[in-house]
Amino acid sequence: MIFYLLGMLSYYKLANKSVPASICLLFFAVITVPSVATLFFFINKHWTFQVIAFAGGLFCWTFFEYFIHRFMMHGKEKKEYHKSLHFHHHVTGTIFTTYIKRILYSSGAIILTCCSVLFSSYLFLPAGIATGLALYSYMHVLLHTRWAAKWIPCLQKFHMQHHFGQTEKCFGVTNTWWDRIFNTTGNADKIASSRSIELYFGEKSNHNLITHKQAV
Repeated sequence: MIFYLLGMLSYYKLANKSVPASICLLFFAVITVPSVATLFFFINKHWTFQVIAFAGGLFCWTFFEYFIHRFMMHGKEKKEYHKSLHFHHHVTGTIFTTYIKRILYSSGAIILTCCSVLFSSYLFLPAGIATGLALYSYMHVLLHTRWAAKWIPCLQKFHMQHHFGQTEKCFGVTNTWWDRIFNTTGNADKIASSRSIELYFGEKSNHNLITHKQAV
């Protein structure tokens, strides 16, 4: 099955097509279900298994982040798409995940992790997923700040491509590997307009701070 799916991914790569949702889900299931089942069969109180389970949860979140962003937030075939908050995020640059929501996400991740330590090692997997959600909520805000170009320039360039005319590409926020696997990376050969840069940062920007190429 895994070799069949790798062949399918290669086909879409050679054909320069984005991988459809069904194959994305199947690929994720094939690489995660056996490993998660094995992990839960052998898991115990040893810290090694707990770390692996938590890291597995973080990994699972990266796929959820990609899948939700690509197939749910950008469902342009939906009649109400142009009324969605995510559409307005692209139009106005406003991030609708508030500080209160980010605090709630972070608190939930901390509580779930503490419960994992105190009660059951099996909770480390969902704790990792919750932690991934919390990290995503902060990373998205960070990518829309000008000083992120100094600390995470490659990830910011990637997210800018998604905003600057390539809304059907570059869906990853905390990572880029699922876009590379499913052939949804963008093309950063064009320079973003000054208006696009101002919109992206939510304020007027010093154009000299943006030296990398982005798609329009």
